Order: sequence, then structure tokens, then C-alpha cells
Amino acid sequence: MEMREQFGKYLLLKKLTEDPMGETFRAGLLGSKGMERVALLRIFNGQGLDGNRLWQTVESRTAVQEALKSPNIGEGIEMGQLEGIPFVAYDYVSGKNMAKLLEQAAKKRNFVPAEHALLITERIALALASAAETRFGGERIHHGFLVPHLTIISNEGETRLLGFEFGPGLRSFAQNPVIRQHFGRYLAPEALGGAAPHPVDDIYSLGVILYELLTGRPLPPPAQDGFASVIDQGVVATEGTPIPPELANLLKQSLVARDHRVKDVATWHKTLNTYMFEGQYNPTTFNLAFFMHNLFRQEIERESQEIEVEKTLPLPTVQEKREPTAAGVAPPPPAEVPAQAPPGEGTAAGEKTENFIPEYAKEEQKSKSGLIMGAVAALLVLGAAGAYFMQGGGDGSSSAASRPTTPPPQVEKPAEPEYTGPSEEEIKAQIAELVSQQSDSIQQQYDEKLAELQNQLEKAQREEEARLKREAEAKAEQERLAAEEEAQRIAEEQRLAEEQAAAKKAEEEAAAKKAAEEQKAEEEAAKVAQAQAAPPAAPKAPPKPQVRRGDLVEPGPGVVLPVATRPVKPRYPDMAKRFNKNRATVVVKVLIDENGKVLKADLAGEPQKFGFDTEALQAAKRSQWRPATKNGVPVKIWHTLSIEFRQ
Repeated sequence: MEMREQFGKYLLLKKLTEDPMGETFRAGLLGSKGMERVALLRIFNGQGLDGNRLWQTVESRTAVQEALKSPNIGEGIEMGQLEGIPFVAYDYVSGKNMAKLLEQAAKKRNFVPAEHALLITERIALALASAAETRFGGERIHHGFLVPHLTIISNEGETRLLGFEFGPGLRSFAQNPVIRQHFGRYLAPEALGGAAPHPVDDIYSLGVILYELLTGRPLPPPAQDGFASVIDQGVVATEGTPIPPELANLLKQSLVARDHRVKDVATWHKTLNTYMFEGQYNPTTFNLAFFMHNLFRQEIERESQEIEVEKTLPLPTVQEKREPTAAGVAPPPPAEVPAQAPPGEGTAAGEKTENFIPEYAKEEQKSKSGLIMGAVAALLVLGAAGAYFMQGGGDGSSSAASRPTTPPPQVEKPAEPEYTGPSEEEIKAQIAELVSQQSDSIQQQYDEKLAELQNQLEKAQREEEARLKREAEAKAEQERLAAEEEAQRIAEEQRLAEEQAAAKKAEEEAAAKKAAEEQKAEEEAAKVAQAQAAPPAAPKAPPKPQVRRGDLVEPGPGVVLPVATRPVKPRYPDMAKRFNKNRATVVVKVLIDENGKVLKADLAGEPQKFGFDTEALQAAKRSQWRPATKNGVPVKIWHTLSIEFRQ
């Protein structure tokens, strides 16, 4: 479809995107007064869909738009079908869909920061939770086709989820090769397999979207053990670090079989929400808005210019029907726009839950409001007001001079003198001059106020950066103190272990010495008795000392040292990773018994700290050996080994 064409009562102003579901336009909703509203119009004419079949599936869901009221769900205008092509219209919001955001971020190598990824996904989850609190046809409302192409990120940092009306219908095309190729990786395996919809199918899609936002790349195919190893190998794109354990655990509970997933979207949202506001991140719509402006600066400026031009277009109108009267055809009074039902009132088709926010999320949202958000809100309101007044009207319609009107009935009048006032061209020129003067004055006021607010924003941003820096420094100091305490604790444990080992060794040596003395005394007594009973014999060579199994020996003649049968494989300490300690060597001495089992393990070199000593001792105790021998007899022996750590 080309620009300026009409699709029913919508004037197509600009095509925004095109995908296998169809085309998306910025469009003007035409009425009796010209263009009454700017809409985001999605037309389902893609090659992967059958329009008639899709409409038959979703025709009964028109009331879903009226039932869903949440700041994180697109505000529906209407849905319908025109010449066999289904469509849905939402209130227009300047921004980009998430698919465009991911594409632009990858293209510019300016990946979505982790705090923005969490905020976007949390808002999607909140929209799903809001919908799940609303009933349609006696059942809770779920999405069913959660893909980035149906999520809008506004230039002001807000997130809105679209497609609740058409989600179940789009899901029915999941096995179509075209739809599967472009959207299949976001859909649960059960949806691709043709299974009936289930509430936790959206949780799988949430997991895929969160992974892609964090890592900046699509979710790879699962390994033999599922997605667990894939998630463990995932790296946060903007930080170059593994996915934090809490988020990795949430992803693992999302990307599993249906029976093992998180039980509902409210629980999923609460888990992510708690991590966001208790962790190291500080997500705000303010920062997300700045990211959007940096990523799409040229496109945002171009869109603003296009919208200014569109406001000056001569627009067609949708003519109202007129009833004949005795005096001719008289125009009726202007039609009133039907008022929306008050918040909280139900409809015949569904129960409304307006602006639903779970209780556990309210306090976190309150704690994030403040000077920055107030300044942003003031700036946005002023910008909208300036554009509003500079265009000379507030209802989005053309000026009175450019609107087509219905000519009044022809009534004969007495002849009047010929009018000799200003011509039509002169009147138009005067009007244009007045409008120009008014616009210049308003523009000057607007620029001055904008500069003042910009200064306030910059000051607020500097204060925010200083606060974050102070928090980071305080956190680093806390971590340093904790590391020192941990190191002292480990050193104390090692000292106590060494003292205990030395005491036990002394006891063993004393016992061995006592046993040797007793044996020697017995041998001497036996010799004396033999000498008394028998005549003196010729002197003999002293016998070799007898070695018994399990004796503690020192390395020397006749001694064969032990050999490891299971290598020592220590675990790399978490504390060393946290403090970027890349290597270490720990010298350990182990007491290996006659069966090749390690009885003791003590440090033999300088302590390395940061968890290296503890892990080395534990690994040494787990090792297995072929025992040492002396003269072929298995014995105990102290053996020294070096354990290397490399990251």
C-alpha cells in the first residue's frame, strides 16, 4: 500500500514496518471533522496468514479491547475486517517495536543495557499479569502469540504490549512454515506442536525475550539437557559477564517443559520485580528514553518533521447521513464521540480491570519516582503543548478554512449591493500573517521554557550520577571489608587446622616411639633369656628392621613413593573470581595410608587466600593413590604436592 491511500476510514500516512503477519502504518482516523485521531494500524495481510480464517477465529474477541485497561497494554480503538483483510487499530505512540530495537542495537553494536532489558521485560510481564486478572467469556485473558513485533517501546521509555485480541488466532498459524520461520523461536514448543493454549505458554516467550535482550543475540537451539547449559554459557552483552545466577535460574524455570515452568505470570513478574529493585540495577523509564533517543536519534527527528507536515494535509472527511426535511436537507448537529465506560464497570463480554498493578509492585514503583521523572514529564508535556498550539488547534483537525463543509440550502434573497471588501486571497494572506506572528511568539516562549527544563534535566542527571557513584563506592567498600573478613576467617581456620594436625602428629609419633621402645625391651629380654639358656654363640650380623603393614615411614632406601590414581581437580574459588585472581599455586602435604586413602591434608607452603587454600585442601582429601611401600610392604607416608589454579 502506498502513502496517502485510504484503508476504510483510515488515511495511511506512513508505512512503519512489514513482516509475515502484515503491514503496520501510522494512520489518521477520518470522521465528519476530518482527521479525528492518529492511530497505529496493523493490517494482517502477510503471506503467512489466511485473512478469512484468522477473522473467523478472533471475530468474537472484539470486546477484549474494551475489557483491557492498563498503561502497559496498547489502547485499542477498534478491530475489524475490510474486504477479507483483518485489522486492528491502537492509539498511536511514537516509538519502535522491540524487533526494530533489537535489530538497531545489533547493527550499531550498541546493545540494550541489562537494566533496560529488565525494565522492558518486567513491563511486558506486568501487562500479561493485568490481562490475566481480567475475564473474557468466563476465562482469564492470555496472549498466546508473544513476539517482539507486538511490543512497542515509546520514545519516552514506556512499554506497551499489543495483540491480545488477535493472539489466539495468530497462534493457530504457528505451524505455517513462514510464521514458524520468523516467529517460531519465541513460541512455546507446545504451540509449535499444535497443542491447545495454556497460560504458561506466555512464560516461555517471556524467557526467550529476556535472554535475547540481555545477550543481544537470539536464543540458540537447546542442548541435550535442554537450555540449562545454553543459559549457563550466556553472557550479558553490555557487561561481558555471565548471566547473574538469579536471572539464570528464572530463565531455566521458563524454558522448560510446560509442567515444570513457573506456575503463572504473576509469580514470574514478582520474581523479576524483586530482583530488579533489590539487586544492583536501577532501571528507570528516564534512562530508557535517553537510550531510545541515542539509538534512533535521526529517525525520531524525521518522524517529528513528518508529523508536522501531516498536520497541514488537506484531508477527506467521512460524510454523515442527513434526513430530508420540509425545507430541504439540513445538516444534523455534530456527532458526539461515545464516552468510555467508567473504570471498573463490566461489559457483557468481559470484566474490566483498569490500570491493574499487583500490590507487591506498587511500593517499588513509588520509590523510583522523583525529581528526574518529574522533569521528564514536564518536558514532554511542554513539548506536546507547544506542538499543539503551534498548529492552531487541539482536536487534530484542519483549520476552518481548509475543512470541507456542506453548502446550506439555497434560499432566494433580495438583491444586495456588490461587495467591494478585501479579496479572498487578501484575507488568506492576512490570516497567514497573524498565524505566523502567533507561532513565532509561542515558539520563542517554548524555546525559553525548553532550555530552562533542559538545564533542570542536566542538573538532575548529574545529581543522579553522583548518587549512583556514591552507592557504587559504598558497595565496593562493603565488598572489600567482607573480603578481608572472609580472608581472616579462612586464615584462622587454617591456623587451627595446622595446630590440630601438629598435635595429632605429635601423639602418633609418641605412640610409635613408645611401641618401638616396648618392642626393643622385649627383644633384649628375649636375648638375655636365650643367652642364659644356651652357650655363647658366635656373633651374628644385626637383623634388618622388620616393616609392618601400615607403619609410618620416611622416604629413603627401599621406599617407593605413592602414585595418584585419581588426579587432584580443585574447584576454582568464587571469591577469587570476584576479585579477578587468575592463578595460584598451593603446596599441600598429605598423609596417605597403606590403602591409598588420604588421612590428612595440611598446607606446606605460603597461604594463597581468596579461597585457594580451602579448595586445594578439599581437592587433596578427595584424591586417591596407590600406596607407598617399603621393602614391598604397604605403609603410611607424608607426601607433598603442588596444586595449580588457572582460570
